[in-house]
Amino acid sequence: MVGLLLAAGGIMLVAAPTGSGLDVESSATGDDAGFSFDDLVPDWVPSPFGESTESTTAGSGSEATVAVAGQSASAAGTTVIVDEPTPVGIRIPAIGVDASMIPLGLRPDRTIEVPQDFAQTGWWVDGPEPGEPGPAVVLGHVDSRSGPAVFLDLRYLQPGDEVVIDRVDGTTVTYRVDRLEQHPKDEFPTEAVYGPTADAQLRLITCGGDFDQGIRHYVDNIVVFASLA
Repeated sequence: MVGLLLAAGGIMLVAAPTGSGLDVESSATGDDAGFSFDDLVPDWVPSPFGESTESTTAGSGSEATVAVAGQSASAAGTTVIVDEPTPVGIRIPAIGVDASMIPLGLRPDRTIEVPQDFAQTGWWVDGPEPGEPGPAVVLGHVDSRSGPAVFLDLRYLQPGDEVVIDRVDGTTVTYRVDRLEQHPKDEFPTEAVYGPTADAQLRLITCGGDFDQGIRHYVDNIVVFASLA
């Protein structure tokens, strides 16, 4: 799995340097961009499968194929390719979210792409897809210059709330919220979010906390942890 750097916007996730030109969101009452991602992930994120994953470049709805090394389909040692259906949408009934989802890849400066549509979510294409072992990571804006965005109410989720991922083949993957955490940007729980897990899990991430008018950024991240229902 490649290193993940999340860049600017109302999601605040990224192990990219600040000032990378990726500020795309602001407080609903602010004048300047304020959706900032700062040092949330290291230069290298360990694969949940214990080895590298490969995927297509994301950002416009492309599908991703994840090769899981170290698993054999036969005694001959044939590598198993796990290719879950591509996620295309997310529904969170408790907070009224029903949004489309696009794959997000890495930019040349190693910052992650962010959805350009504030009503849209994105999943990290270089990590596990929803339904695969490991933590699938989904990003969404909290607000924009024009008002609320898709994950505005993410902070109100409670343990047991349902999160449904819609997939391109019409199937769904359902998770239930385990917990919600809020962390300062410089104390992002990298290992807890991106570290390997034996089962399929989900992470939802957006901006939170106060909006710092001086730097035009939110000061915290909201992280929702969920497991398969």
